[in-house]
Amino acid sequence: MSVSESARAPRLLRYPRRLKLVAIITVLLFAAALVVAGLSAWRQDNLTQSLREDTAWVVYKLDRDAVQLLNHLLADTRGRLSPAAQDALNLRFELLYSRITLLREGEISSLLQSISAASELLDQIQQQLDALDPMFEPHEDMDRLPVTALESELQSLTRLTERLVIAINGYLAESATEERALLSTLYKLLISLLIGISFAVLTVIVFLVREMRESAAARREQEQLSKQLQVTAKQAQAANHAKSDFLAMVSHEIRTPLNGVIGMSELLREPASPAQVEDYARTIHDSANQLLAMINEILDFSKIEAGHLTLETSPTALTPLVEGVMALFEPRAQAKGLQLSLHVDPLVPAWVMIDAGRLRQILLNLIANAIKFTDYGSVSVRVSSTVGHLLFDISDTGCGLNSEQQETLFEPFQQADESVARRYGGTGLGLAICKRLSEAMQGRLGVDSTPGLGSTFWCELPLVEASPVSSPLPVEPARDFDGTSLLLVEDNAVNRKVAVGLLSRLGCEVVCAENGREALAMVRRQQVHLIFMDIQLPDIDGVTVTQRLREMGGWCSEVPIVAMTAGGAEDDRRRCLAAGMNDYITKPLSLLALGNVLALQLSTTPTLMTPIPSALRQEEGDAALLNETTLATLVGSLGADSVDQLAVLYHQQASDYIAQLSGYFAAGSTSSRDHWRQVERLAHQLRGESVSMGAEQLAAQAKRLESMAALDEASLEALTACFDTLRHCAARTYAALERWRRDHPLH
Repeated sequence: MSVSESARAPRLLRYPRRLKLVAIITVLLFAAALVVAGLSAWRQDNLTQSLREDTAWVVYKLDRDAVQLLNHLLADTRGRLSPAAQDALNLRFELLYSRITLLREGEISSLLQSISAASELLDQIQQQLDALDPMFEPHEDMDRLPVTALESELQSLTRLTERLVIAINGYLAESATEERALLSTLYKLLISLLIGISFAVLTVIVFLVREMRESAAARREQEQLSKQLQVTAKQAQAANHAKSDFLAMVSHEIRTPLNGVIGMSELLREPASPAQVEDYARTIHDSANQLLAMINEILDFSKIEAGHLTLETSPTALTPLVEGVMALFEPRAQAKGLQLSLHVDPLVPAWVMIDAGRLRQILLNLIANAIKFTDYGSVSVRVSSTVGHLLFDISDTGCGLNSEQQETLFEPFQQADESVARRYGGTGLGLAICKRLSEAMQGRLGVDSTPGLGSTFWCELPLVEASPVSSPLPVEPARDFDGTSLLLVEDNAVNRKVAVGLLSRLGCEVVCAENGREALAMVRRQQVHLIFMDIQLPDIDGVTVTQRLREMGGWCSEVPIVAMTAGGAEDDRRRCLAAGMNDYITKPLSLLALGNVLALQLSTTPTLMTPIPSALRQEEGDAALLNETTLATLVGSLGADSVDQLAVLYHQQASDYIAQLSGYFAAGSTSSRDHWRQVERLAHQLRGESVSMGAEQLAAQAKRLESMAALDEASLEALTACFDTLRHCAARTYAALERWRRDHPLH
């Protein structure tokens, strides 16, 4: 698990601290402002109410004093007014006059001035009091009071004070009504404000609770992320350790065959008998092939990991394919005393749509592993099918695997344990490649194993039935390479020396060019039968040189040009063929590979657009079908047993290719560019394998079909006629190969 695949942790603070702090302070200040405003309003209301009450009380006392003064005057004047009574009445008047003074001063005066009726009455009362003032004097200053005038004036005064009391009470009643209405409005506003404050407080609380929850969730996710990072770090360390182990293992595996190459090369420099020289050379050849196989395995895995894997699905006869793979391992199983068996369920379709090459690669690896890790007992292969799935089971009675070994078995650079690498060797990439191939084919690969009881590797692939196709085949006579002139364009001195040596052994006359410009200059002076072109050149790359050669016209436009490079990518092959090259050969070079290429490219072929006879002449002998020199070279290089197995496998695979080609030429099949591209691909594969087995006529016919399928203007009739010739030639080649095996017993 990588860090990028883990869930994205949220921020610890969804809202900034400053925003939350400002929100809290705002709510608190708002609440405080409301409290202060409420207290202020309440205090002001109390003061106003107190003033009104004081005013009403003073007015009331004014009225009461005026009435009492009148009543005392009336009571005291029923008889003769005494001096004491006169002084008492004068004192009461003074008190009454002081009441009006209170009403004329301070806040009470402001309140009365705001009441128009009260202000007018107050002025009238003041005038009335001013009129009464000279009438009231102490007994010392006035012997007798004007009672009648005083009674009349006091009655007028009481009427005025009574009206003032009524006016003040009316004002107070109206004010109370207005205040109650205002208070009702304020209550509503207060409730609204309280609701707003409650909502604000609730919002702040929600924010805080949400923040707490998110912070807790963020902490948990950070802890989980920390754990994931720890796991990722451990995986990275494990991968780094595995790659280090892989490099150490590959270093060991490379040194082993390399030691054979270097050691045997040094022995060859010393005097030795012909038998020893042959033995040394065979050891060098086997070690080099072992080293090449290891490098190819690593490159295959790199290609799969880089996503450059392409599948080529076509109709395939399933049982012959599996039997051909089994035939390769029969001698190895017999040498170890193992019983090798195959069981194909009768319900399995005879023909399926599948990538035969990839399936063969998976089976080769799984069966090879089963035999490698089984010292006694048996290895069995079972092919069965269910609805929509094809199942391959490879069971052995070997050492078995525990659960920990099974968990890492399909990982790259892994083997069951270190003792496996020491005992059996290998890079640990075989099963990883098989698993990725099966997954690319929309399938699965797994293992069921018990330590000490053996293992069963199973591969489940999608099952798509295909229509059966018929089989049989044709060829051209082989050419003698003596006197063949070749141009070798190669900048590396060692590679030039190897290529010149091998081509000279084939009887060719080789001229060399070390770069592209030298090659272009040389073809102007000398004509050759074929050009081997290196891709990576110091001045101009081989693809550009080829394009310029084709543009020169004349013999340069038709001379076979074969790419020769250390790369093996399919894109490189397409690029070379698109530039005008005829074929593609990868380094390291071998005598057999160079001979096959020369046989294919230098064979004479009729014009592509000319219809080809439907059958070859029966009088052509078997010698024209097979190149016995190639077969003898194979026996000398690989050994008799290996060539025998190779012949069986070639027969099977060639039949497989013919069967698949028949499907494309069957009646009712579609005809498109992609359709003929598959025909071109199958013919190319058949051509290569036929050349390797010395079946030169069949290789030539496959090349003819490949070339015609690549042409847009090729007619269906010409292609069908060419394929018919190919089928007849194949049938005769099979028979010739069987006769050669009978006449040249390999055991």
